[in-house]
Parts: sequence; structure tokens; C-alpha cells
Amino acid sequence: MPNAFCLIRESPHYRRQAFVEGLKAAGYTFKTGEPGADVAAGDVLVIWNRYSHWEVMATQFERRGGRVLVAENGYLGANGSTPKFDVALGLVRPEHYYALAWDGHNGAGFWPADDGSRWRALGIELKPWRKAGDHVLVCPQRGIGPRQGTQPPGWTEDIRRRLHAATARLVRVRPHPGLGPGTVPMAQDLENCWAVVTWASGAGIHALVAGIPVFAEAPAWILADAAERDITAIETPACRDRQTAFERLACAQWSVAEIESGEAFRKLLN
Repeated sequence: MPNAFCLIRESPHYRRQAFVEGLKAAGYTFKTGEPGADVAAGDVLVIWNRYSHWEVMATQFERRGGRVLVAENGYLGANGSTPKFDVALGLVRPEHYYALAWDGHNGAGFWPADDGSRWRALGIELKPWRKAGDHVLVCPQRGIGPRQGTQPPGWTEDIRRRLHAATARLVRVRPHPGLGPGTVPMAQDLENCWAVVTWASGAGIHALVAGIPVFAEAPAWILADAAERDITAIETPACRDRQTAFERLACAQWSVAEIESGEAFRKLLN
């Protein structure tokens, strides 16, 4: 029977115990502490995000034949809610979503697809593409994550400079909520917004739901197939297909109940 290590923090809103019980239900022998050198093929390590010493540990684990599952806050909740904000309000319930993928997260990992049923179950309507707007909204990251996918230092100022060269529209910067509260609610910043420019922020997810074009510059992003990269095209966004991209997103997150029952791990392993 393969072994599983879960290094998600004990804090209640991370629901570590749900991950532990789910790994056991999926047929793994749960091991406490960090993995050593005796990792065997088929062993699993579950971590939160993939950065700092966790990235080093994950890479070593993979080199020894193990597989790494990366967890994070979910992308979208039922009816378009934000799982991360539900957590902050203490509203974690069995139907609350966490992201799970092999090797990475936010589009950098791997996960199975389905027939679109997981997306339909969220009950979210994609609004028609917006054809007007008076400003461009820049949504930077906190600057943490795996080395190959972290927002570069100085990205925000660099993107502002490049945008001013590409458009005469007003450019607004919305600070990442992890660096302090925004001055206005996200919905207000999206009012009359022409486009959102981000490295790989969850704000871009809500913008695409609202029909606002998104330009994302990270090497990988959960909705990259529905976004654009070249900000010199800020005045002529292509407005790509979103349905398939959102169906893929829905398959990259699992409810607490699905994690605890082992269903998420069984699906990810097959």
C-alpha cells in the first residue's frame, strides 16, 4: 500500500483533516511528518502551493519516484462566489472548494477533464463579452509561488508603463488583497472596465465571468485558454471561447466532502 504525506497546515480553515481522511479512504497509508529518503513509486505528497522550501521538498520527492499534489483555495464557488473569501469569513462548509492538481496549481499542474458536468453544477452564467469601458484594471500578485511562475519584481510598474504606451485609457491598479484591503469592492472596480491585466490573479476569473477581456502574463494560468497575453492588443481583444476553459477550471477543484471521502484522490490517480 503506497504512503501519503500531507503537509497542509493544521489551521481549521485549511481542513487538513479532510485531506488526511481522504487519502486514507483512497487507499494510502498516512505518514506523519515530512518524507525522508525512502520514497517509493506511487507515494504521494500533498502540499499547499509550491514555493519556498516546499518547492524544494516537492522536487526531491518527485526525483525519488513520488507524486506531488498541490492544494490551494478553490477558484469559483457555487453561483460565482469566491472560496478564498468564504474561508476568511469562516464559512467553510462541506461544499466549499479547494484546488487540487498534480505537480502545480493555478493552471501549472495536471488534472482530469470531464463532460462539463462539474461546471454546470456551479450554476454560473457567463455574461456576454463587454464591448465598452473606460479603464484598464491591473491586478498584480503577491509575488510568491514556484520560481518558474512567480510574478517578477517590478512587474506592476512595468505593466503600467507598457499599457500607457498601448492605450490612452485610464490605467488603475488594484492591490492584491493579501497585501492589504482594496480601496473599493472588486465589483466596483469592474464597473465600466474595458479589460483586466494580471499576472495570474483570481480577479481575472471573475472578470471573464463578467465578460471582461483578460490579459494574463504568467507562463501558466487556470484560464489561459480564454485570456490573451500580448497587451499591445489591449484595444482589440480577441474575446476567445470561455466555455471550455471554465469547464476545465471546474475539474481542477474539489469540495471538502469530495476530498474527505477520497473521491478527489481516486479521480486524480486514475
